[in-house]
Amino acid sequence: MLDTVALYGPRLLPVLYADPDMTAQTVAPPPPKTFEWWMLSMFALGVSYSAFVSLLIPPYVSDSGGDASTAGIVMAIIALGALGGPPIGAFADRYSAHRLVMVSGIGGMALSFAAYALSADNSALYALDAILMGISVAAVSATAPVFIVGARLDQKTEAKQMTTLQLMMPAGQLVGGLVLAVVAGWTFANRFWLVAIIVAVPFVVVWLTTGDVSERLRLAVAQATTVPRDGGRKKIGLSKVLLSTFGIYFAVLVFTSIANNGVNAQIANIMPNVYGVDAKTTSALISLAGLLNIVLYFPAGRWMARKGPFPPFMAGIVGRMIAVGVAFMQLMYQTAPFVRLAQPGLAVRFANFPAGQASGWVIAGSAIGSFVGSLLGGYLADAYGYNAVNWMAAAAGAGAALILFMWLKPAEKRMREREETLPDDLLKDEGAAKHE
Repeated sequence: MLDTVALYGPRLLPVLYADPDMTAQTVAPPPPKTFEWWMLSMFALGVSYSAFVSLLIPPYVSDSGGDASTAGIVMAIIALGALGGPPIGAFADRYSAHRLVMVSGIGGMALSFAAYALSADNSALYALDAILMGISVAAVSATAPVFIVGARLDQKTEAKQMTTLQLMMPAGQLVGGLVLAVVAGWTFANRFWLVAIIVAVPFVVVWLTTGDVSERLRLAVAQATTVPRDGGRKKIGLSKVLLSTFGIYFAVLVFTSIANNGVNAQIANIMPNVYGVDAKTTSALISLAGLLNIVLYFPAGRWMARKGPFPPFMAGIVGRMIAVGVAFMQLMYQTAPFVRLAQPGLAVRFANFPAGQASGWVIAGSAIGSFVGSLLGGYLADAYGYNAVNWMAAAAGAGAALILFMWLKPAEKRMREREETLPDDLLKDEGAAKHE
């Protein structure tokens, strides 16, 4: 299980580690670099979920005879599959299987696109393909950040690596949007096949380049973890997750996900029906959003390095609340760097359980919000028009901001004040107690 005390006082890994059985010395893997090839896992996620899923699946469902509600249901099923985040993260923690889970998730995304290509004329397979996509997205999202927040890196290195990792997602969104703009005239089946091939490339690269980083994580765990009496197999109860500071954080994630992903699920239908923007221009605008994201990750990363993850997270939540109107699309997408960059660290900071499971619960919160936003957005679009989805997002964003300022911010302030007054050894003892 991961020692989450790393967030209280992370240190660089020493050159040598004692094996858990104390019978041998193991040479540590190479020191971490700002960019490592395994980070293309998040590029694959950006290509798949941020671009191809949003731009291909809703219009594909609509053109195949479905309506806005049907498209919303399919997107909601994808989100429902992502509810597998907590058990997936727990499995990876328990069996040190983060590499296997992450690479399998990338492979699953490629396979789901191939399945959509094969089922282009068979709507009966929509749900199965969507579930596979959702589980695969959860697998990558729940494990990739753990290779950084679980490796006990120093604060500067951790900030650099996390910024680079999160940059991969808008980079994938940029590439995916440009590709789909170029091939907008292709059939859906051919576009799905192209997507499957593109996602297969990082699948191979990530599998071949995760050996060292996986060993780095394993050694960090072996060095820092106190073995719990139950051998690390005790399940985390819902009360420990929800009736805590993490539970407040989780509620913010759910509401902000309704705002963000509810719009995302219908973006390919909102742009032409509300603003008169065609599919090719929409793809180009998605790519522009990804490009601007890449630029904004740098100041967001510097802000987090100076002030910690909470201030940029607050800025992102407030930005989503006000992202309404003609410019809503670009403003909404530009909140992503501030929210995504801070989420993994805040999850482990607020959680009273290991990092993989904390990351999994973050994905679950996003999944619940996506599920509700997709279903409700589809219903509102059919009943009142696509602009109603925008107002739904504004209301959900306001709910997230309300919870943030009324409950989460005061709780975070109390936690920070307490950490500043406690000696380092007591903080380490509390971190180790998370595994008991």
